[in-house]
Amino acid sequence: MFLAMIAGDPDPALTALLAATAFPQRLLLNADPVPDSAAIIARCEGFAAEGGPGLIISLLPAAPPGLRQFSLHQAVATLWSFTRQAALEWGPRGIRVNAIGLGSAPFGPDEADDQAGRNAANVLAAPATLGDIVATVQAIAEFASMTGQIIRLGA
Repeated sequence: MFLAMIAGDPDPALTALLAATAFPQRLLLNADPVPDSAAIIARCEGFAAEGGPGLIISLLPAAPPGLRQFSLHQAVATLWSFTRQAALEWGPRGIRVNAIGLGSAPFGPDEADDQAGRNAANVLAAPATLGDIVATVQAIAEFASMTGQIIRLGA
């Protein structure tokens, strides 16, 4: 069993909850409140280069709409795409890559609602709690074949 390596500037309460949890394989959790996509990608590449099976999960925060938050939208969209491409590239080496969107959901203009993970109705979900995040990290870790997925919480 392994302890999570939590990177970024994680919430102290989240760190405490995850530090008490053992995982079935090495785990890198990117928990940057304001993600720098280049830094996170470099961190992931270093983790994958260590070899052996492992799991990478990135927490992707939501940004309010508008151009003032464009850099955050851009970083989340980049990491969203990176998650899928890294999963394809590293999957054969036993490195799984997933993300948890905390109210974030980039999507293309041509994607159907059900494929983009958008709400079926104009009803907003409650914000994700720390317990929701920990339970989702645990579930992803237990699903040994899950890779390339972005789970939306509180979107």
